[in-house]
Amino acid sequence: MTEAPATRSSRRALALGAPAPGETLQRWLYRSLRQAILDGRLGEGALLPGTRALAQQYAMARGTVQLAYDQLLSEGYLQALRGSGTRVSRVLPDASLQAGPAPVRVLEEPSRFQPDGPWLRNVGDQAPAFPLRPGSGLPPAFHPHRCDVRGFPIDLWRRLHGRHLRPSKLAVLSETEAAGMAPLRAAIARHLDLARGVAVSPDQIVILGSVQQALDICLRLLVAPGDAVWMEDPGYPGARQAMHAHGARVVDVAVDEDGIRVHEALAAASDARLAYVTPARQAPLGMALSPERRLALLQWARERGAIVFEDDYDSEYRFAAKPVPALRSMEGAESHVVLAGTFSKLLFPAIRLAFVALPWQLVDPFVRAASLAARNANALSQAVLADFIDDGHFDRHVRRMRRVYAGRAAAFEAAAHAHWQGLIAVPPVTAGLDVVTRLLAHEERDAWQRLNAAGLTAFPLGPYCAQAQLPPSLVMGFAAFDEAQIDAGAKAVAAALRGRH
Repeated sequence: MTEAPATRSSRRALALGAPAPGETLQRWLYRSLRQAILDGRLGEGALLPGTRALAQQYAMARGTVQLAYDQLLSEGYLQALRGSGTRVSRVLPDASLQAGPAPVRVLEEPSRFQPDGPWLRNVGDQAPAFPLRPGSGLPPAFHPHRCDVRGFPIDLWRRLHGRHLRPSKLAVLSETEAAGMAPLRAAIARHLDLARGVAVSPDQIVILGSVQQALDICLRLLVAPGDAVWMEDPGYPGARQAMHAHGARVVDVAVDEDGIRVHEALAAASDARLAYVTPARQAPLGMALSPERRLALLQWARERGAIVFEDDYDSEYRFAAKPVPALRSMEGAESHVVLAGTFSKLLFPAIRLAFVALPWQLVDPFVRAASLAARNANALSQAVLADFIDDGHFDRHVRRMRRVYAGRAAAFEAAAHAHWQGLIAVPPVTAGLDVVTRLLAHEERDAWQRLNAAGLTAFPLGPYCAQAQLPPSLVMGFAAFDEAQIDAGAKAVAAALRGRH
């Protein structure tokens, strides 16, 4: 008896061509699978290999396979049915695609207007990392990387706005200097000195919209196409995407309980121009960079004339001990470390204000590049934030929310113990807004789909990884939810994973 095409496809390794020069693995896999579907080599209803099997076959990260599958699912080429795996759709998005994609036409001269620069080619088809669902603006349980905006003193913030919107102060509605407003830069310099042990002049501070923007400008200034850069693995996906977009040769460096393994980075690419690290609390795993690794990182930067980009991720929220000193505070770091921080997780995401503390030799080129790329951040928000810091409200808010989040971390652990036995293992939570939890009975993709179907959110660990092979895990947030929401959310997660939602 002849086998159905779907069965045959599931029982043999999937053969794909080689990537084009400079093509990312995600783009190559998406393009190859799509073409195999259009050519009929993967017929209607054909069963695709699991993400783990395909990742092993082509020696790539499971997260890369998941992202390619997700794009094909969103475009209608694939469908995922519970209990049936991931299959080629019975009806493709557009039958006309069988002859290949039609050229994009813009007016009458597509070659002139078609965007096709190297930056766009390097970005490929990467979607924004983990967008928040539209709706009320409050994240569903257990969306990570989110603070609780309900705890922010909005009435106080409104009064501070009113202070700057008086007729005598309307200059704040005009443009401000590209580096940012002087009062805010001075306030941040004082805060860094007291809270992070960083002695820095206000003239070394530049105000931006995000840490991502700061990294983008540093890459433009310091890294030529083909230059090596070190990237933590697992690590923040947005940083890795920015590096690839600039054409850098990304050297993914494993992390362990002491943080980034500097000796492996040195063996792989001692000539790197830049290293991206999260030393206060590694993103996403949560450990702090050990003193020995900090010294080794700075020694490499001094000897090679390289720059360490220090993303001060979640540094303010440690529950069991004082915040870890910034790498930038160490002796000899002032000429080789760019310290970047954001107020989006400390206050509220929509504030879109961040800062960098720069070595002196980078200040002038960085300010000129920032002015060219984005002019300046919102002046009114800068003025209000300066008052918020100088009047002591910022420190009080952070101290209060640190206590709140510590209580929620404990509630999250308790709820996990009560409801997730045999499903999810949760380590002790000592810092931050989220935690990496280990799946005990599901693969990441399956768990992610089940939670999404139930209106819940957790991020699979796979997209944070490049070469790292870690147990199936989810990045889960607790800070944005009160104790009642945490318990209810934990019950809903258990029901979804057990198939009872």
